[in-house]
Amino acid sequence: MQLVHIAHSILIVIVAASSSQDNNDDDNENPCLLYLAQSTIPHAGLGMFTGTSLKEGQLIGRVGDIAFATTDQDWHNSPPGHFSTKSEGDYHWPLTNYDWHAKDIGMENEAEDISVTVTGFGAAPNCHFRLLNAEEHMAEYDGGGLSRYTSPGAGGISTWVNRTTTAAWDIDAGSELFVDYGPNWFLSRPGAFGLVPLNENYERAQQFLNEYGKLLVGTYDLNDLVEENMKLDEEAQRDLWSVIKHFPYATRERQALPDSHKDAIRAIHGDIQTVEVENSIRSTEYLKQHGKCVDNIVPANSTIPHAGRGAFATRFIPKGGLVAPAPLVHITDKSTVNMYGEMIGPNGNLARNESELLGKQLILNYMFGHPNSTMLLFPYSSNVAYINHHATEYNAKLQWTQDFDFFHHADWLDKPVEFFEDHWTAGLMLEFVAVRDIQPGEEVFINYGEAWQKAWDDHVKNWEAISVEEDFNNLTLWTHKTESNRGKAGYVRAEVFNNDLNTPIRTIEEQDTNPYPHCVEVQCLVSIGHDASYLHAPETIPLFKRMWTEERDNNSDGDLVFHPCNITWRHDKKDLYEEEDEDEEENYHGYEYDAELNIRKTFEDVIIHEVHIITHIPWKAIRFFNKAYTSDIFLKNAFRHEMGLPDDVWPKAWMNLSHKK
Repeated sequence: MQLVHIAHSILIVIVAASSSQDNNDDDNENPCLLYLAQSTIPHAGLGMFTGTSLKEGQLIGRVGDIAFATTDQDWHNSPPGHFSTKSEGDYHWPLTNYDWHAKDIGMENEAEDISVTVTGFGAAPNCHFRLLNAEEHMAEYDGGGLSRYTSPGAGGISTWVNRTTTAAWDIDAGSELFVDYGPNWFLSRPGAFGLVPLNENYERAQQFLNEYGKLLVGTYDLNDLVEENMKLDEEAQRDLWSVIKHFPYATRERQALPDSHKDAIRAIHGDIQTVEVENSIRSTEYLKQHGKCVDNIVPANSTIPHAGRGAFATRFIPKGGLVAPAPLVHITDKSTVNMYGEMIGPNGNLARNESELLGKQLILNYMFGHPNSTMLLFPYSSNVAYINHHATEYNAKLQWTQDFDFFHHADWLDKPVEFFEDHWTAGLMLEFVAVRDIQPGEEVFINYGEAWQKAWDDHVKNWEAISVEEDFNNLTLWTHKTESNRGKAGYVRAEVFNNDLNTPIRTIEEQDTNPYPHCVEVQCLVSIGHDASYLHAPETIPLFKRMWTEERDNNSDGDLVFHPCNITWRHDKKDLYEEEDEDEEENYHGYEYDAELNIRKTFEDVIIHEVHIITHIPWKAIRFFNKAYTSDIFLKNAFRHEMGLPDDVWPKAWMNLSHKK
């Protein structure tokens, strides 16, 4: 798998390097695929636009986006000694507005409580429930070629990459791209974003338009809805529509109505979606003149040792030219990325120990900061997270954008840090700009600053390699050392076992001498629900034994949940069945399994322990899962340090730690 990724990365660089040196976003042979520009939604700020036409199912952009897990953050920012999380006002983390559910990204097993920040399409596009033309997919796990046993860079990069986005239908060039935030995202933020229309609101708005059309011509017949039949002249129609749109009591339905009276007539003849689609398209000439191209760089394996991936130019970028825009989310207190040890709280609860600082969230490595400031800045444009450091041979720099005043608030650069505590949405933008000509296929570097360089040099100097044989589950935070190194298998992802269709799954007895790695566990898709368990509690431990069935255990009406299980026996299908199941030919596995599950339930205030013995479980109902806190981002010796912005870029008004060295 790693070799495939490397080959793919090399291919990207070769293709980029084959481009003509005078390529830019105007080149028809290598057009800019994605732009940031002003959204077609009023007051929505930035929008993401496609520079070329797309077919349904086509990949949007060149590659997927990188994702970052922020783990147990509420707990790490809770009051000292308490188990309760802080309320919304207790710590400032505007990335909350840009986070995704870990399960939607495929990262739900990283920790107990996870929020996921995704750059590019995970942050820049807007949501329009009638125009959801971009479908997002799960990220892929890839360690970037860094081994925790041999590389000081392991744990210092995000291993979740290539979260791709595809076209939900055929999309015209210049169209704004919209992703699905989900209704709850807006319903939980009415004060910040107003009454954003949901799908059902558009349906009722369309019904209102039909009545409005009848009001104008006295009939529902669309053939009658023409100018010569209107009971009101155009000025009266405009005034009436203005009253309808600006009536003092706002509703989501009214927000779903077209902005102008002419668009209202168009929507009656067609529908609101048709009008909205037409209004969400900007010309490619407009995007070239007023937008910023975001696909000048793509990720591939870096030329810098231990850096993992890097950013490589897709086209020629002249000196002074834009490498990439970098809209920013501001964090006012860098201590919010701190991660603490555990202690027993006053109520016997597991609380954070403020005196035991264990590490920092991985996302810190992808933020900009300054030694004399508590502020952090997270750039969320596509692929900028891959731009690496070079102290002397850097070919790009950062500067504040001089345009995009619909988004970038230049006056914020003169505001004190306290000002940002009341602002929960992005409103600043940096730009990566070439300091010399950058050739296609060339890796892009900036200078992270002296503080970062010293921190990295110290990390490399003090880092010690560890052998696979010395790995006793003691390399990561919040895991417990084992008595065995689990068969000297080292760190192996669950995906390796799940993709192995031919190898039999080991029984619990076989694992005594040939165990699986400590970072994975076996789980079974089994329904544990029944009506009788509470009758036995708490005097006995019920024992339930039955055969696995498709109807009961893999039915949409069941719980459809995987549970930890111990494989107790393996049946060879040749001994069970005279003929092979034709439905399993593609994913044929030669065995079925018996498993024991120890289940803990609660009924009212009673704790119930059950043992379920399930026989003849098919391979498809058994999966390996990665255990929480075992991935590289939790390595105890992982590198953490924000990137630095120089004094001439970092605003003086933000230097609230200037008295400290």
